[in-house]
Parts: sequence; C-alpha cells; structure tokens
Amino acid sequence: MAPQIKVSKEKILDTAYNIVQRSGMEKLSASKLAKELNCSTQPIFWWYKNMNGVKEAVIEKASRLFENYLKREIKDINPYKAIGINYIKFAQNEKELFRLLYMGPRQIKENTISSDKNKPYILKVIQNEESLSEENAERVFEELWLFCHGIATMIATNTAVFDDDKISSMLTDIYKGIILRIKEERN
Repeated sequence: MAPQIKVSKEKILDTAYNIVQRSGMEKLSASKLAKELNCSTQPIFWWYKNMNGVKEAVIEKASRLFENYLKREIKDINPYKAIGINYIKFAQNEKELFRLLYMGPRQIKENTISSDKNKPYILKVIQNEESLSEENAERVFEELWLFCHGIATMIATNTAVFDDDKISSMLTDIYKGIILRIKEERN
C-alpha cells in the first residue's frame, strides 16, 4: 500500500506563495518550503515534478491576484485611471509579488513594452472611454503604462513614497496630456 500523503497540493502552494509574498521568489526552496510545512520534501515532489512546477504555480496565483487588483472599480474614478491606480496599489501592497511579475526578464515581442495577458482588457477600457482607434488606444496604453510602471517600481523598491492624492493627480495630468495631444493631432 502506498503511503498516504498528508500535505495537500493546495497547502504546498499556499505556503510557497506566502514565502514568496513575504521574502521573494529567490527565498523559495524545497528545504524552506518543507520546513514551513513541517514535513520532508517528499510531499512537495509527489505533487510537483520539481521546484520549477511550484514556482510556476506561485506565479499563476500571483497573476490572478494582480488581475483582481487591476479590475477593481474605484468610486468616482474613471475605469482607465482606476487601472493605473490599482497597478500602483499592487506594487505598494504586494511589493515582492510585483517584483516577481513586473521587475524581472519577460518574453515580449519586438517594439512592445508588455506581453501582459491583461493588455486586451485595458485597451478595450481605453477605447470605450475615449472613443479612440485601436492604434491610439495602444499609444495611450504604452505611454501611461510606462509612467505607472515607473511610479510602481519606485514604490516597490522603496525609492519613493507618494500618497493617494498625489498619485491620482499625476495620473490625471499625464492621461489628459496624452488625450489632448491625440485630439490635437486629429485636427
């Protein structure tokens, strides 16, 4: 009879996720995970082929959390601005997960800045909000994303601190400036 596995796959993932959330992916190892689970490494490798499998599951769970952050509505804030604020809030509240998802090497296509699976959703929000062409929505996305990513990165690395009002004001200024320039170019 095979031994009964007492540590569930979900418990392994939750514990690995908590380690990464607290300390970063570089601190996740089979021995550290087993120690926190109070077991040997055997259950980890029974459920997951190797630590890369555990890490992939952690990344997927972090990505789902990020997607939920991104789509949160903020009362009295237009949807696209809310996306920018939520992106920055994710960096503020989940520094290690932000670093994991957005501050490491990524596979992207040439002449693009993001291969994020949320990009189609964001482009649709921009197009609906401003009645822009796909090309202009892409332009707004790229320029504002670079700005938001800069703020978020500075926050995640403790390089800068901004309060909510300052973040909101800066995003409004940049967004209005980009939209104004696009409208002027149309005329």
